[in-house]
Amino acid sequence: MKTTMHMSGEVVDHKLAAECGTETEARKVAEDLCRSTSLSRQQVRVIRPGDSHQGTDLEPEDQGIWHTAVRSHLWLGLAGMGGGLVLFLVLMASGIPFIAQNPIWAGALFVVFGGVAGLLLGGLFTLRPDHTVYASRARSALRKGQFVVSVHARGREQLSEAKRYLDARHIHTVQTF
Repeated sequence: MKTTMHMSGEVVDHKLAAECGTETEARKVAEDLCRSTSLSRQQVRVIRPGDSHQGTDLEPEDQGIWHTAVRSHLWLGLAGMGGGLVLFLVLMASGIPFIAQNPIWAGALFVVFGGVAGLLLGGLFTLRPDHTVYASRARSALRKGQFVVSVHARGREQLSEAKRYLDARHIHTVQTF
């Protein structure tokens, strides 16, 4: 049973893509990554230019992305409402005339606008700007005829381990946060 609730619904939300010139080079990099790091073979994929499932290989968790959307909007929307309520209470306690004279309307406005701000942040979290950069650069390399080794790390430690390995071999990479 899970003891913590994360906003991300993805099991693997740390990703890295390495660009390789040939399929032989890409396969060697993938094998060496699995041999030299704690990554398993299921976490490392070689993507060829023209593959019909490039998107799935880069972002394999469609269901997890939906869970991320629901969770981030729920939690950040509620946090925004709570923040709006706290701000209202602070301003009410400081005796600002508009708020003191209209406490119900002012309180409702602060809670609603705080909730909207939280929902907007939830949308930003769902878009995952870091994943957009990762996917667009990997697709750009594939369009140029290069091969991509996609790494799906289970945590920051594995991501750092893969990044160090690839950087030591001067292989161009792009990663998520």
